[in-house]
Parts: sequence; structure tokens; C-alpha cells
Amino acid sequence: MSLLMDLSMYTAAISAVLLLVLVAVYLRVYRDTHAQFSLGLSVFASILFAQNILAVYSFLTMASYIQEPFLPYLLGINVAEALAIIALLRTTTR
Repeated sequence: MSLLMDLSMYTAAISAVLLLVLVAVYLRVYRDTHAQFSLGLSVFASILFAQNILAVYSFLTMASYIQEPFLPYLLGINVAEALAIIALLRTTTR
């Protein structure tokens, strides 16, 4: 695998871990308050978690099918998602 492919995979994995933290926070808030909004956020974060796990799996198993010109775009998408999740996690836990 190339460096860009590896970086894309790692950023997707980091996003998955951060999303698990978000799910845990949202479920704790839901448990304490029974706010439907928190439940909806936990479902949303769970779906994004599944998407990131699928992305990591696809990078591991289908790397040979992804052409080199696409890799900077995939990395950009994954970095942008990770930064957005970091911002959301920071906002949520403050």
C-alpha cells in the first residue's frame, strides 16, 4: 500500500475511535436526561462509526483496486471528516 492509502486508513480508524467516544457520551446524556436529541445523535454517530469501519476494511482488502490519482481525494475526505469529528467531540464534552 502507498503512504496516502495508509494515511487514509489511519484517519478513518481514528475517526471510528472518536465516534465511539461520541456514542458513549451521547448515550450517557440520554441515560441521564432521556432527551430524544441525544438518542438521535448517538444513532447518527453509530452510523458514521459503521461507515468508518467499512472504509478501513475496504482500504485493507481492496487497496489494489483504488488507483493512485484518487488517493489524495480520499485522504482529504478522511482528514476533513476526522477534523469535523474532533470539533464535534470538543464541543460536546465542554
